[in-house]
Amino acid sequence: MASARVNIPEDLSGLLQSEWERVIREAGYSRQDAEIVRRYIVGKSPQIDVAVELCMERSTLSRRLPGIYKRARQTAQKLHMI
Repeated sequence: MASARVNIPEDLSGLLQSEWERVIREAGYSRQDAEIVRRYIVGKSPQIDVAVELCMERSTLSRRLPGIYKRARQTAQKLHMI
């Protein structure tokens, strides 16, 4: 499978997979948002594939990303990752 282009904000783009897993644990994401992070950000699957797997519209996933990134940023800052 080809790697999809994932537009991660620059300040979060350097996080390692293990750091993303810690952010997921510490951020208090909903189960669905945690899966979006795992599949789209960490796994680099295309938005449409992640949306289908999670039974949602791609546009819904896209609208959720800013909040997901905001919470990731806040959590990573508290954990001194960024």
